[in-house]
Amino acid sequence: MKPLAVIVGANSQIAKAMIERWRDHYELIGIGRGPSGPGALNEYWQSDYSEVSLARVALAVAPRAPTLVFCAVGHLHSDTQMPEKKLADLERETLSHYFEINAVIPAMVLKYFVPCLDRAASARVVFLSAKVAGISDNRLGGWYGYRASKAALNMLIKTASIELARSHRKACLIALHPGTTATPLSAPFSKSLPPEKLFSAELTAERLCGVIEELSAEDNGRFVHWDGTDLPW
Repeated sequence: MKPLAVIVGANSQIAKAMIERWRDHYELIGIGRGPSGPGALNEYWQSDYSEVSLARVALAVAPRAPTLVFCAVGHLHSDTQMPEKKLADLERETLSHYFEINAVIPAMVLKYFVPCLDRAASARVVFLSAKVAGISDNRLGGWYGYRASKAALNMLIKTASIELARSHRKACLIALHPGTTATPLSAPFSKSLPPEKLFSAELTAERLCGVIEELSAEDNGRFVHWDGTDLPW
């Protein structure tokens, strides 16, 4: 019997590529906003990511005790909104939107899916974060809402990892930076990048799966680069 993996944000480009790599190794449950998910999934739940919706999915998942939870939910820009370049660009509504998607929804994923984990297994909980969330690594400025909301995500992960070490001693929870990947999220900002610094979703998935497969309880609470090294908080 295959172990169970839950993929939140299952319709993102990176999640789809991860699902293809995991399809032979896990029973896959996907969660997303769209009416349907990738065909390789064994099960798909449409969700608006409200507490009620996530709690409903977690209730159905809990008896099956997943050993992997992967969250790819995130927001950087839209057709009408781009990352802020200066203080004058800040808007309350936009900041709230960044924090809702990049921090609040992941926090609710933690709340409802960590208790579902198989306590007897070396369970892994992985959230896609971003290198630009590193406060000590910020030398360029700008991107206020994205940086701050991803930094908030990192703090949520770090804090939850301390609790996880008490409740699920074999498990680990990490923030994982995927690198700049050729997806709609990065498209407006990747045109000037040299090819060797822009990765396909398939290559990103290969690298991330390699990192995730090697995780153990000793890695709990890390902020990890796609190459497996630590990133500065």
